[in-house]
Amino acid sequence: MKTSLYVFSPYSGIGGGDTTLIRFLKSINLKKYNVTIFTLEKVKKISKKIKIIKLAASSTLMSFIQIKKIILGDNSLKKIFFSMQYFVNVPAIFFLSKIKNLKMIIYEINHPDQLKYSENTIQFFKNKILSFLVKKIYHKADIVSSNSKELSKDLSALINKKVEIIYNPCFFKIKKRNKDIKNSKITILNIARFERQKDHLTLLKAINHSKVKNNIRLNLVGYGTREKLIKDYINKNNIDCKIYKSKKLSSFYRSSDLFILTSLYEGLPTVMVEAASHCMPIITSQFKSGSSEILNNGKFGFVFPVKDFRALSKIIENFYKNPKIFFKKEKLCRKNLEKFSNKKSLIKFNYFLDKLSN
Repeated sequence: MKTSLYVFSPYSGIGGGDTTLIRFLKSINLKKYNVTIFTLEKVKKISKKIKIIKLAASSTLMSFIQIKKIILGDNSLKKIFFSMQYFVNVPAIFFLSKIKNLKMIIYEINHPDQLKYSENTIQFFKNKILSFLVKKIYHKADIVSSNSKELSKDLSALINKKVEIIYNPCFFKIKKRNKDIKNSKITILNIARFERQKDHLTLLKAINHSKVKNNIRLNLVGYGTREKLIKDYINKNNIDCKIYKSKKLSSFYRSSDLFILTSLYEGLPTVMVEAASHCMPIITSQFKSGSSEILNNGKFGFVFPVKDFRALSKIIENFYKNPKIFFKKEKLCRKNLEKFSNKKSLIKFNYFLDKLSN
């Protein structure tokens, strides 16, 4: 008899987390698992054999009333529930952990530092509650996993339970490109949702205060609630910048000279691995977590303190004056990518599924 596998992904997008989930789902042996995806939005079918249920609920929290009812009505002898991110994982454990014959595997893609940042008072209190419940109930999941060593280590200490590492399945092969900077202008690339977490203003301020501002062209690829704020800053300060919403990223990696990420926190940024696989030099903020593994604590790229636009501005100026040292580090970085192999990560994900199913 097949094992019932339930996956809850309330909101879809085009970010690294969504890409990771899709790759996980496509790798599952559908001869062994009956897969059902719960969602709050209309989503594209991944496979004809994977069932999608759009829940009639007003929020992630309220969804679990319907989810619990469906799982309780399933007579399968073996059932597994999988979810990602604190705001889904915490209520999943709270509502579902006591269901008979149900095993739970949760996957975290952001460092607990995420819960230190709030846009408003309501979110502040929500994050306080989430932080408390992560510490108190995360250990009740059968398998807790994350996408980087640093995140795994810090989360493990927080919940007093081993956190398994399943890297984002994001490295396929090295894609060599022309490294010559032919124009007087350098093209900087940033790929990230336009949200507070990604801190685009630090990048824009760094360029605006740079001595080589007039020799910089910036490409931003993303979408989100802060797009107007970003556009207003660009227009007010006359920054040479174009914004794109394309899902096809290869052309941007190939045509840009330098990749910069300015996040406040991450788990393990897929776009950084992709940039490295396209042989791009990388500058990143020193967020928790993942960047230290990809760039080997600054040996394979350049890092600056979170939100320090002046430090970033100086590194950009150094790249403009002497890019050779950046490309030397890039060569070392590309040799470090095999551990993020798509194949290795998917094998590990399925290993843990089978472990709960057997």
